[in-house]
Amino acid sequence: DGPEYPVSLRLARHNGSLYLDLCNDKWEAVEVSATGWRVVAQPPVHFTRSKAMLPLPTPQAGGTLDPLWSMLNIEEQDRPLVYGWLFAALRDESSPFPMLALIGGQGSGKSHNARLLRTLIDPNAAPLRTSPRDEGDLFIAARSGHVVTADNLSAHSFKDWLSDAFCRLATGGGLSKKALYTDAEEFVLADTRRPILATSIDLFINRQDLLDRAFV
Repeated sequence: DGPEYPVSLRLARHNGSLYLDLCNDKWEAVEVSATGWRVVAQPPVHFTRSKAMLPLPTPQAGGTLDPLWSMLNIEEQDRPLVYGWLFAALRDESSPFPMLALIGGQGSGKSHNARLLRTLIDPNAAPLRTSPRDEGDLFIAARSGHVVTADNLSAHSFKDWLSDAFCRLATGGGLSKKALYTDAEEFVLADTRRPILATSIDLFINRQDLLDRAFV
């Protein structure tokens, strides 16, 4: 009988401004508008958090992303794609997201790169996850953080159902699984979008619809 409010995970939009939940004990958020950004103590939106989500540091003005490249093994010609994915991932889920596919040989630092990039936006107690076994695993990952990761994918084991699920997650679609302790009830994550970050030794994307949604 009480009031009901929409809730968001990590990012939300309100009256033309974007709000990034810092996930700290004070429930502070960064408000980003057309005129700049500021840290607000009482954002006008409501956030929910999973137990795995970790806080972001309070941002400081005057910084630059240039030092990032000394910590990442990314070739210079590919850095604009990483910038594009980072900025696109800092949108709320009313917009579609691209998938970033980090492809490289053994020992090239793919997992390190993915862990650091996720931590910039959505730090998590389990920053990297293996390939989901089914849509239920993917659903749990989408409930546990803003960024969904899949580490060490391979072309020979990348299934069509997972390609379809990634497409729906990137551009919007429902994921559902059977509710616990029931035979017929569903628990639905409706019209959810998440940025995806995946690593692989070889190019695992084998369908054009997912390739259209990916930065490789």
